[in-house]
Amino acid sequence: MQGRPVASVLLLLLSLHGLLCLQLRLVASAESEDDIDDIDDVINLMEDGNSFHLPVSPPVVPESPEERREHFRALEAKDLLRHRRLTGGRSTRRQAQELSTSKLPETMSETSKFELPMRSAADIAHVGMYLVWVRFGTPALPYNLALDTATDLTWINCRLRRRKGKHYGRSVNPPATVTVMSVDGESPPVKVRKNWYRPALSSSWRRFRCSQEACAVLPYNTCESPSRNSSCSYYIWVQDGTTTSGIYGQEKATVALSDGRMAKLPGLILGCSTFEAGGSVDAHDGVLALGLSPISFGYHAAMRFGARFSFCLLSTTSGSDASSYLTFGSNPAITLPGTMATPLIDNNIIYQANGPHVTGITLGGELLDIPPEVLDPTVKGGGFILDTGTSVTGLVPAAYDVVTGALDSHLAHLPRTHINGFDFCYQWTFAGDGVDPANNVTIPKLAVEMVGGARLEPDARSIIIPDVAPGVSCLAFRRVQLGPNVLGNVIMQEHLWEMDHAEQTLRFRRDKCINDHLKNSNYTNGA
Repeated sequence: MQGRPVASVLLLLLSLHGLLCLQLRLVASAESEDDIDDIDDVINLMEDGNSFHLPVSPPVVPESPEERREHFRALEAKDLLRHRRLTGGRSTRRQAQELSTSKLPETMSETSKFELPMRSAADIAHVGMYLVWVRFGTPALPYNLALDTATDLTWINCRLRRRKGKHYGRSVNPPATVTVMSVDGESPPVKVRKNWYRPALSSSWRRFRCSQEACAVLPYNTCESPSRNSSCSYYIWVQDGTTTSGIYGQEKATVALSDGRMAKLPGLILGCSTFEAGGSVDAHDGVLALGLSPISFGYHAAMRFGARFSFCLLSTTSGSDASSYLTFGSNPAITLPGTMATPLIDNNIIYQANGPHVTGITLGGELLDIPPEVLDPTVKGGGFILDTGTSVTGLVPAAYDVVTGALDSHLAHLPRTHINGFDFCYQWTFAGDGVDPANNVTIPKLAVEMVGGARLEPDARSIIIPDVAPGVSCLAFRRVQLGPNVLGNVIMQEHLWEMDHAEQTLRFRRDKCINDHLKNSNYTNGA
């Protein structure tokens, strides 16, 4: 941590040990004395140098021309609504810091890790989200959750009682496959498979009460009565109209360690969602939060595994059966040649998000004329965050106009066409490498320059989206009126990313995300 201010280091240490204090307070508030009966075994497994993984799947773009058009319309609408959610109607950093107190936990061995397989789902129902299979509860059951690096609360849609009852916002007796509408509300309904979490059937579920101290420090709290019979409830409403509400509880996740054994990860804060509406909430079983908050799954798990996690985002052209991985702990792949490193900066508006300090954007080696305050993370609304829940990279007007203007100068001779949600679309069949002699097109290399000399150089297919409609390609950027700027999962694809909270460092390298190391794993596709 050479060169880091002392105050920053102290704040990091307080945050780290505050996490353990929060967990101890939550454990003390649990309703049963057997809530963490296997925590010692888990710690021993981790200290033996183990790791665990979860599968992650990429978005798959539909092949049908009409479905592709509807997909990209839905994707753009989803990104717009998500940005409104991130920049408005959220709890403050101060509220998050109140979760931390004063005791430093021991992190696990540097060699300890676990991994989670990931998939990408780019049909209309999933609108460009990367999905992770995670097993929660006892017995452990798999749930398909959206991977989200800019969210703090992990939640699963659930039903509270053993007997048949109403889940508000859904049918009374939901079948295994339910019908949902697309994000823009205009596309035909699609069928998606759901998994319901039932806390009454999990012996490891422990709900929180409004009367408990731990409940008072949880965000989005809606408790009004100190009655012990009242569940600690939450309600999240955001400007795009998306809402989720339910009750807070503590649960365990079952993870596959690197030596092949299964283990429990206890003490996880879980939202049992009894109501969800808006966006594409019916397209998955919930959200896996990797945001910078002591209540997030990502932060909690990372602190037990070397204070770091990494993920690799497959290309959206990888196919529906492809999967990569989400790793907690040390990942040997991040040490290979070509790895870049840069400080990981907390955002001053979206407290649960962070990202690199971008110093400039170049095109063909030429630095683009973007005002410095747009890039400065210390300026309100400035800087960049990494957000796997956003697809297309969002830039505030002062950056968007410069970047798109520079790219358009190389495509201006092509016929323009209009596609809802995109400003720059061309009647041009994009080949994928940015070089098309037949149409006199050569896309120069775009690079995102960062502090410390790190440089993200996405492929041309990460800055131009092909076949948004038959024979039409569009620039993969969108204008956002409010900062921060957002690096979305399209520009992040085919790279391995590591967030190291102990060193406050972001590392990344180009990678095809082929998970050969999972061949002997007991954890595949959540089965």
